Amino acid sequence: MNDHIKDPENDSKNQDQFSPSEDLMDKDDKLLRVMKERIIRSYKWQEDVVIPMAEELKIPTEEFEEILMKHLDMSSLEALHARFESAKFNCTREKVHSDLRLCWLTDVMEILTEEETDEIEIKITSEVVYDGKNYDEAINKGRNELLEFLMR
Repeated sequence: MNDHIKDPENDSKNQDQFSPSEDLMDKDDKLLRVMKERIIRSYKWQEDVVIPMAEELKIPTEEFEEILMKHLDMSSLEALHARFESAKFNCTREKVHSDLRLCWLTDVMEILTEEETDEIEIKITSEVVYDGKNYDEAINKGRNELLEFLMR
């Protein structure tokens, strides 16, 4: 008749048998941390993600590793490297666009067409990302070629 009334003492016992103990949670957290560290501290992750981003943020690599472990779960970590690699082309292309002030020449002054701008960006970006050319050398060469093109 009073089945809907809960017995607090028995209810807490029932919950405890289904709740993981703190020891188990600590072990799981430690295991998760070790798994994340293995990913983040791998050679390719260090070379492609951790070291460049730590240098960009002007922080030690260990500090950036902690940021990654704090903000990303395992599935995000496993997928991030591929996304980072695929974003490299677009990020470099945006940098080329900015460094050569192509927005001024295309959008403001309308001296270059969108197609010409795309061609310039893709050429320089490909040299850097796919051919391994030094960015500064590629941008200087691109700047000279842009100037020649504009002087025609």
